[in-house]
Amino acid sequence: MDKIKMMRTTLLAVALTACARATASDNSIAPASGSVTVTGRVVSSTGTPIPDARVYIPGAGEATRTDANGNYNLTGVPDGPQEVVVRHRGYAPTRVDAKFSTKRSDRERNHIDVTLLTQPEAVAVANQQARDSAGLAKNGFLQRQSLVRGAYFFTPEEIAATRAVTVSDLFRQVPLLTEVPGPTGPVLRGAQGCLDTYVDGLRWRSMFPGDLDTYVPVGDVVAAEVYPPGQTPPLPFARSAARLNCTTLAIWTRSSVG
Repeated sequence: MDKIKMMRTTLLAVALTACARATASDNSIAPASGSVTVTGRVVSSTGTPIPDARVYIPGAGEATRTDANGNYNLTGVPDGPQEVVVRHRGYAPTRVDAKFSTKRSDRERNHIDVTLLTQPEAVAVANQQARDSAGLAKNGFLQRQSLVRGAYFFTPEEIAATRAVTVSDLFRQVPLLTEVPGPTGPVLRGAQGCLDTYVDGLRWRSMFPGDLDTYVPVGDVVAAEVYPPGQTPPLPFARSAARLNCTTLAIWTRSSVG
């Protein structure tokens, strides 16, 4: 009986050891739940790749360096809101807010490109942002943004993040606006086909379809606001009751607020 009991104990110990080894092996292969791989590229203001830049994500507790082409790769980063911190000698430290996702459809969220500015460039940008903010406060944009509900407001930071090539590109994610083909390029239309457009507070009188992209450089756009049909927009945008079915698009350029 003692021998049988001893054999049972030995077999149980062997089984438990094998189970533990299998579990450890599985854990070493399976990726951590809720983690992603973050990739991106670090460049200068001229688009030149910056090698050997330090890329750090505090939430991951890991840091890496960019390669000769400015590319980086960080694995095991927890999903959700995070911050990407990039440093390199001769450039101002840069922090980028991100929200990483494990969903396949959200893979673009896990790719963060970063532009590093030299100290003089960073000072110039900060001064420009201060002038933009003062100008937008003066024309009432900031007040409308805080008070009006149901409208879309685009700040200078949000506009810069779109990396749009044309003015029309800025509004591709706005459900109130659609793009239709025109003889010279895409043309913006309102949700119900009607669109009232203002540039720097003045009604835009179109000379030909798509002339907004022709005469308003996207790099000069500092802010924008979009009001849905059926909602009377606040001053300085006015329209008659007969055009309440129109969407209102208001664009502010840096030449008007700077």
